Parts: sequence; structure tokens; C-alpha cells
Amino acid sequence: MYRVVKVLNNNGVLVYDMKRKEEAILLGSGIGFGKRVNERFERDENTKRYAIVDRDEKQRTGRQVLNGMDPAFLEMAGKIVEMAGRKLGELTPNILIPLADHIAVAVERMQSGIILKNPFHGDIRVLYPEEYQIAKESQGLIARETGCMLCEDEVGYITLHIRAGRMDEKPEETLRMAALMKQVTVMVEEGMGLKLDPDSFVFERFMAHLRYLIARIHNGEPITLDMDQYARSQFPNSYRLAEKICGVIGREMGKPVPKEAVGHLAIHMERLRL
Repeated sequence: MYRVVKVLNNNGVLVYDMKRKEEAILLGSGIGFGKRVNERFERDENTKRYAIVDRDEKQRTGRQVLNGMDPAFLEMAGKIVEMAGRKLGELTPNILIPLADHIAVAVERMQSGIILKNPFHGDIRVLYPEEYQIAKESQGLIARETGCMLCEDEVGYITLHIRAGRMDEKPEETLRMAALMKQVTVMVEEGMGLKLDPDSFVFERFMAHLRYLIARIHNGEPITLDMDQYARSQFPNSYRLAEKICGVIGREMGKPVPKEAVGHLAIHMERLRL
């Protein structure tokens, strides 16, 4: 059973979930039509429920965001979350308000002629291709709803929100991971004297391996195949660079890096020369 706290518009209602004893947002066609404050009702299966989660202390709470936001942006964010859920699997509903808030601010920036540069845009596109594709489709949806076409930099930021919803982490953490991958890429290019093409299959293959390696380190998963001795003897220069890079990864993540990771990274770095 739900109690109406605030009618956002015909398709959105802020409610109090009497079973879970918490506030939530319900989105669905016509759900807000004719509703009154304190009215109690049950939702049907076509209505989507989204929790309101407080952010970090330095940021606004979900309620504060709602009070200053055009509810149309909540509907847009809800459509994006649904679209991503159909293609990627269910996302955590906690991203609804942060995503809607970001879209609202991004549209306001674009309409004012302000572009917030995203230095990791290219890396985000390669690191999270599935999420990026959803963000590109979202770009069109937002343009149809608002008449404002967001720039590619903003597509990258929306990608981070979708990725965060998929992994149930904060967008800042996803961005931190992208920054780490960028740092590693620069170290590889400088250390090996290469200029990597971000649109090449070789680069995408390397980034996929690096993403997988970092995920295993983050989760503390062992690397069963030990290629350390082979990589050390066959590719000594790449091995030394891989040791340095793994040291950086370990420090940035605050996690121990198994020695097996060094050998694997060195071998994949050598494949960049092919």
C-alpha cells in the first residue's frame, strides 16, 4: 500500500511505501492523474518503483533534488533506465534521481551554451561499449523530449550513470576507474613508444583485458594461469613496465596485485606491437 506525498505530474507520484516504511517514486502512464495528497492506493504491474536514496553529505538529498526539478526529467530518466534494463539486465533503481538530475543540469548547460568537457570520453566509450550505446540512444530520446541535443561529452557522463546502475556503484567510482585506465594507457604508450588507435580492434582487445584484470584485482579473485616466468624471460622490457603499472594499479585501488597479473599484463602489452 502506498500513500501519496506529492503528485509530480500525470505520470509520476512521490509516495510513502507503507510496507517498507520509506519514500519512493512511482512512474507509470497516468498514475498521477486525479491523485490527492494522503490518498492510499496499490500500484499495478505496469508501474515502476524507484527508491529515494540520500547522496553524500556534500550533495543534495533525493527530496531536495525533486523539489527543484521538472518532473519531465524523471520520466526521461525512467525511460532510459527501462531501456537499459531491457538490453543489459535490470539496473539498480537508485540511479533514477541522480540520472534525472544530471540530465536536467546538462540540458540547462547546453541551452546556455556551456559545454562541460569530459577528458575521459574516449576511454569511457571503449571501456563500457554496451552502456555507451544506451547513452547514445538516450541522447536521441532527450533531444526529442527537450529539443536539446546533448554533446558527446555528456553522452560519456550518462554512460557512467548507466554503468553505475549496472554495477550498483557511484558514478564517481566508475569515473575513477576510467581515469585509472587512462593513466595505464598513457604509461603503456610512453613506456613502449607506441601511439594506440582508440578505434582499433587491438586497442579494444587490450582495454577489455585490462578491465577484466582490474575487476579481478578489485574482487580479490586469483589468477590461476601463471605466465610470470615466461613473460619475464621472453619480454623483459614489457615485464618491467607491467610491474610498474601493476604497482600504480595496486596503490590507486588499495588492493594487493598478485604477481601472476604482471605476467598476464606484459603478454597483452606485447600483443599491442603486432
